[in-house]
Amino acid sequence: MKNFILSIPRGVSSAVMVLIVLYFTFANNPLGVDALKIFPYAEQVGHFILYFITALVFILDYAKARLPHHSKINQEMALAAVAAVISIVMEILLMIKTNGYNYDLLNFYAATVGATAAFLFYHFWLLHPFRHYLYHSIQHHWRYQHRRKKRK
Repeated sequence: MKNFILSIPRGVSSAVMVLIVLYFTFANNPLGVDALKIFPYAEQVGHFILYFITALVFILDYAKARLPHHSKINQEMALAAVAAVISIVMEILLMIKTNGYNYDLLNFYAATVGATAAFLFYHFWLLHPFRHYLYHSIQHHWRYQHRRKKRK
């Protein structure tokens, strides 16, 4: 699994995630369920989950590309902000596509909270396990090679 994750080119997973966001934004009832019949704020929960995953994929894609260096917190925050901006762009595009659609500010808030939660989740919980899983063996290999060069 580690080799598969490392073999994915930089930006591919982020691009796939943007396509998923486009599908969920413009598809007519993408899950086949009337969300408002489940509970009143189901649409906002959906936005939270979608943009949580989007921001997390952006951040993980960036962190994987920084191999073997550490990712920077300001870049991670910027990627979470990009996910929130994408939610605004999607709402505007939806407003343009359908004349009867009214922009819902709660959707933007849910998307922003989801992107922020993804940043916090990554930074305070997933950062070290992610680095350890993907980078530990590579850094160990790099150190071993570096020591061998010094000995020669």
